[in-house]
Amino acid sequence: MHVAVVGSGFSGVAVAWQLLGRLPAGSSITMINGSGRFARGLAYGTHSADHLLNVPAARMSLDPAQPGHFVDWLRREDDAVDGHEFVSRQRYGDYLQSALEQRAAACAGVALRQRVALVDNCQPFPGGWQLSFADGTAAKFDAVILAIGHLAPRPPHPALAGLADYVADPWAAAALEELAPDAPVALIGSGLTMLDVLITLRARGHRGPVLALSRRGLLPQGHRRNEGPPKPWAIDPAIASSQPLRRQLRLFRAELARAHAAGVDWRDVWAAFRAETPKAWQALDARGRGQFLRHLLPYWDVHRHRAAPQARAVLEGDLASGRLRQAAGRVVSVQALDKRLQLGWRGRGKAGVETFDASCIVNCSGPSSAIDAGSSPLLWRLQQAGRLTPCAHGLGLLVDEGYRIRAASGEGQSGLHYIGPHLRAQLWEATAVPELREHAAALAAQLIKP
Repeated sequence: MHVAVVGSGFSGVAVAWQLLGRLPAGSSITMINGSGRFARGLAYGTHSADHLLNVPAARMSLDPAQPGHFVDWLRREDDAVDGHEFVSRQRYGDYLQSALEQRAAACAGVALRQRVALVDNCQPFPGGWQLSFADGTAAKFDAVILAIGHLAPRPPHPALAGLADYVADPWAAAALEELAPDAPVALIGSGLTMLDVLITLRARGHRGPVLALSRRGLLPQGHRRNEGPPKPWAIDPAIASSQPLRRQLRLFRAELARAHAAGVDWRDVWAAFRAETPKAWQALDARGRGQFLRHLLPYWDVHRHRAAPQARAVLEGDLASGRLRQAAGRVVSVQALDKRLQLGWRGRGKAGVETFDASCIVNCSGPSSAIDAGSSPLLWRLQQAGRLTPCAHGLGLLVDEGYRIRAASGEGQSGLHYIGPHLRAQLWEATAVPELREHAAALAAQLIKP
């Protein structure tokens, strides 16, 4: 069997790692991406050692069957490493690359190839799928797995597009290199991306004022220091089975109150609910999902996707010193003035417009998952050809129980699969390592079924 994996971030590495141990001798896996950075992706492709994992090392194993796999790898260089530590994301990328190379060496009967190329299109032919590349070449495979991750964030205001001092990609290596130490900076968004940019600024000696502006002005919560495994907590099953969103929310709040009364930290309740989240999401109808996305998503994100304690300490320090201003509101105008950008914004619940003169404006609104011609030409072409069904709420794409991408007819297509964060369209909880590694194992098992 010859399999193509398009995308080589965590999801691509995880499914290739699983396939290496399952495919019959004589098979091949071709990993394809356009950047040339394999085993990195958006999350682990950072160039900064100051960007930490948002999960303790003990929970970040690539292999669901070996929970200590990552910590054991770390201890080869430092046997004092604690599984409770929040290590650098750059280091985690090193681990993924090393683990994949070691797996390939141990499974010599299956060839692992890597190709740097942009995939333009994916079309069926009898018995498989053909990938067309931007350089005009094409290749045929028995099966194709799209492991496409998060898509680029959308501009928070149309006037920003094309401005020289607008940073559309906060992860670009040279994005902030020319910034003067005392330059004022506006960060649009106040979640984990904002925190990464703030840490990068401080590491480079930046001391100027920073405005972090988001619709609700919420900041990510932090993990506990020396965070161990969550304490067991029996979640009320009625939460996940309730259909109206209002009832789910009421029951969840009651659960948090019950835990608080028992001396249990709210983070442990969130951990207990994690396994039930897909069921709760699937219990909601289209109206309930829309209500959640409009009204509750920011509150969910800041509690569910927490910051490492060290990162949270930087945030608190900058707030206390006054260097960072946290604000709730929306961008209403952007003007390019002499050597600066004037950001006009209206505070939440206020009529007046405030301004902030910035040397640069950084888009920290977080990745998108809405499929269009600009965000992902490949997914867009599949959708236009009727070979992909997008989520009605713009959360990604739909798959069947075998991770086969659903065509416009609603049926899964044999040999065309997806794994990655766009699974949240159906499962919601599908963006982090603990869930994605399970999906990778399940997809690999489905692929080799007779």
